[in-house]
Amino acid sequence: MAMVWEQGELFPRANKADVMVTKVLLRKYPKMAGIVNDLKGRSELTAEEAATLKKWNPIIMNIELAIKSITDAEIREIMKYRFVDLYPRKAAVIKWSSFTGRSLDRKILEGTVSVAGTLKLLGII
Repeated sequence: MAMVWEQGELFPRANKADVMVTKVLLRKYPKMAGIVNDLKGRSELTAEEAATLKKWNPIIMNIELAIKSITDAEIREIMKYRFVDLYPRKAAVIKWSSFTGRSLDRKILEGTVSVAGTLKLLGII
């Protein structure tokens, strides 16, 4: 009996579609996080509110995990500053003045690709 070996990826790579979905999730993250936090504070929820909380809470937690798991500390800090702490691009360009705006955009793209890979691994996208 012959054995067949298949090569698989331990960490799946994000494709362009995954990166686009991740960009949308990162843009929606602040509003989603605010709603989830508000819903968690309520004592009674309607059926729709409970469904929203059940659906969005894991997404929020996994986006935060994905940002925390970025291996490059500088990129991790930039992603946290832009998407978790909600600072605009202009503030990030000023804070990281050692980079040009385009270099900062490349760092953000690298971070987004990393987040997309983690979210893909976790089955979110």
